Amino acid sequence: MFHWGSIHYASLMGSGKPKEANRLFGTVLRFLIVTYLVTVVLGLIFLPQLLCVLGASPDYPGVYTIAERYVRAQLICVPIMFCQGPLYYFVHADGAPKRAAVALTVSNTVDIALNYVFVIHLDMGAEGSVWSTAIGAAFCLVICGKHIIGKHGLLRFCWPSIDPRGLFRCIRTGFASAVQHIYQFVTVLCANTLLLSIGGPVGVAVFNVVYNLSLLFVAVADGIGMTLQPMISTYQAERDAPAVKRTVQLSVWYGSVLALLIILGLGFGAAPLCALFGLTGEARTIGSLALWIYCISILPALWNQIAIYYQQTTKRERSALVIQTLRLLLCFLVPMFALAPFGLNAFWWVFPISELSTFLYTVVSIRKQKKMNQLAADSSAATIRSFSTHIQNVELLGDTVEQLQRTCESWDCTSQQSYYATLVVEEVCAAILEDAKNNHRNDILIKLTVSADQDGFTLHLRDNSYEFNPFSSEEGDGPNALGMSIVRKKAKEFFYRRYQGFNTLLIIL
Repeated sequence: MFHWGSIHYASLMGSGKPKEANRLFGTVLRFLIVTYLVTVVLGLIFLPQLLCVLGASPDYPGVYTIAERYVRAQLICVPIMFCQGPLYYFVHADGAPKRAAVALTVSNTVDIALNYVFVIHLDMGAEGSVWSTAIGAAFCLVICGKHIIGKHGLLRFCWPSIDPRGLFRCIRTGFASAVQHIYQFVTVLCANTLLLSIGGPVGVAVFNVVYNLSLLFVAVADGIGMTLQPMISTYQAERDAPAVKRTVQLSVWYGSVLALLIILGLGFGAAPLCALFGLTGEARTIGSLALWIYCISILPALWNQIAIYYQQTTKRERSALVIQTLRLLLCFLVPMFALAPFGLNAFWWVFPISELSTFLYTVVSIRKQKKMNQLAADSSAATIRSFSTHIQNVELLGDTVEQLQRTCESWDCTSQQSYYATLVVEEVCAAILEDAKNNHRNDILIKLTVSADQDGFTLHLRDNSYEFNPFSSEEGDGPNALGMSIVRKKAKEFFYRRYQGFNTLLIIL
């Protein structure tokens, strides 16, 4: 459920809507806290029934007592352990991926260290592992909370009025990511049951080894997807289709390189890894074969996951859900039961079959979307007009202003509209160039996009200079003070954000 809000939050921030983004954050956080508290209460009330569903039986008192203590501790710690996910994803989307990574690393490190203390030294058993995880999650909450309270980004704690529509939108956007955990629960349960019948405990042990090692690759794909989303949102707001395409291509390229490294590691280290997980003899041989077959699925799995993140970011939630459903449920379960009669060694081909078949669907659906996008672009060309260029110095700024003025005339804009648009571009870009000059930044590059529709002009400016918000300077300060004062008065709305080393400025006239 953690992706529900963070994906939609990244989209809103990329579109220059910080107020809506923070209202969304407050709504999602409140919804999750209430959900977690209800989960705790219901779980504790119906604890015996829950244990029965999970397979614990009072007929085995020793095991039942351990399971009861473990599940009770899990329920008590649910609000702490489960809130770290939303904060991690929101802080990551707020332009602080390093802080989010540090929070998650510290959380896991504390968890591992306290696991050793609680379980081994204090002999707290399974219950001790729960408390160590909860304390680790608390560290993550503190680090991420410090980012928000310290106002290091644009994310703020708030308690807005309930917005059912906003909540539904973010649930719809992130549902394809959230539902994967349900699918994995179903497939793992079915796989374990099936493997017990065809391979006994060895089959289940090998499957668990493959599944646990696959989490390493999943982390790589998630990292690429989470980086992709805010960039795609920003470029889409600027109507910069080439930048969107280039970003996706780079994600696929670098992701594929990392995936190949993982394939090499798993391929050459299959036997040692199986031994590390405790597989010996025949189990190690079967485990090595399973890992080699699994490696075939890694590249198509990466491409499928990038497609899911892209579809979510571009508001094609249904397509993202279909891809996720195919790769983790339908195209997994059907081949799994079909391959089971052929023995344990044949079972592992379910991994490449599910990913490759899903990838074929992904390719076909993307081609159809390209045709539809081209038709939509042709139909909207008359209502949405766009001007884009790059500015490196004052000389180019003068030429850009003249080009924009001629462009506005070709758009049949009034002389007043043309004047305000060129004035804002000239003054804001001059202020950015002046600040870069004062800070001895010689490789300054400003990407300017001006779009016009029935409601007026929207200006997108992005530069690679040091952090600088031209609207933050005091009136009467600097050579561009008068011009910036006029811009402040004429702009309906302006929004500044520093993200991944770039200054992003959005101005609505």
